Amino acid sequence: MVHSATGPRTPEGKAVSSQNALRHGLHTAPDNNLVFSWFNVILNNERDAYEELNTDDLRREAALMLAVAEVRYHRVLHHRGTRDVEQSSMLQFAHKLRKEIHDTLGAMPKTLKDGLADPIELEYVSIANQKLEEVLNELGRERRLQDRYLGEARAQRKRALKVWRNLSDRENTNSRNEPNYNQ
Repeated sequence: MVHSATGPRTPEGKAVSSQNALRHGLHTAPDNNLVFSWFNVILNNERDAYEELNTDDLRREAALMLAVAEVRYHRVLHHRGTRDVEQSSMLQFAHKLRKEIHDTLGAMPKTLKDGLADPIELEYVSIANQKLEEVLNELGRERRLQDRYLGEARAQRKRALKVWRNLSDRENTNSRNEPNYNQ
């Protein structure tokens, strides 16, 4: 019988799990400066304009929702694009470890005529191989998490765009639901 994971059950496990989304910084609150920059672009304001949110105005509320969605979406894209090229990234570590394993194995005797392999080097290769497998598994988990965050950001962006379009379409039509060209 196969059991599916149900998540943490203890308060300590739940406390750790609740912080997983913050580990990569992808679910932190968006930077206000970026949100307001997007907000002003969406509202077609001038570059340095700063417009406060008026909760009584559905258009501005929809613009803010879209601005937050854009910031989150672009943060995930940026994270995906830069994470693996950082010198301290797990992917870079995996490449170095793989090269060390390859170089160590390449320096070992190829046949019994050439002599016996150094047992310390064999042990190193075995341990390094296990570590490489762990790192690759962690990279896979991280990639799946990034994919999930990207999917969530895309869905939030799509919903926000739909709301924005609906409001914009409503504003740009007359009582007969025809486009209003006199604006």
